[in-house]
Amino acid sequence: MEPTNHTPENNTKPPIVTQKLTQALKTVDHKELKSTGFWLNQFFMVISTVFGVFLAAQSGLEQALKFDSFSKMEDNYYLRTSLYDEVNDNANTVAEYAERLAKSPPTSEMEFFKPTLEKYIWKTMQFSPTTLETPSEFLTRIRRFYSRADFIINAAINRKMSAKQASIELAKITDLIKTQTLPALKNSAKQLKMELQQNDISVGSLKELENAN
Repeated sequence: MEPTNHTPENNTKPPIVTQKLTQALKTVDHKELKSTGFWLNQFFMVISTVFGVFLAAQSGLEQALKFDSFSKMEDNYYLRTSLYDEVNDNANTVAEYAERLAKSPPTSEMEFFKPTLEKYIWKTMQFSPTTLETPSEFLTRIRRFYSRADFIINAAINRKMSAKQASIELAKITDLIKTQTLPALKNSAKQLKMELQQNDISVGSLKELENAN
């Protein structure tokens, strides 16, 4: 009898199993790597989008704040210019009345030519949000000028002060307002205009832009 040759079954199976296992592991690792890369990519895209939106919002806010600041500056320029014109006219009116009082006119003449000081801008400033942007020294000096002028004029008419003395007092306060307060007020308005021009803004352009919108 010829000996029967037994072929071991384990000689072929281990390599096949090993190949399949290795191949399966490679496949799993590859999928996980692709999945991880995809989500990382999505994460960075979201972060970039949020950061971009934040920068855009911040830039828009800065532009809005600048526009508001320059707009207030332009409004205050108009306010100071108008106030200068009004106070200058009133100072001239008071000066003319002081010259009349220097001649010691009768009461009837003083009453007839009693000056009426225009205070439209001055009163309107009470309701303007840009009034407080005006240096307080100007507001204080102008307020005192109006108050003192009214007091002296009424005192002269009521004969509580001589006409000549009233003329001297009115000349003093008029000279003070015309030589100190008004030049400083006019110069402050010019400085606002220059600051706007340094930022490439011409006076009136912001108003035109607001009206256009």
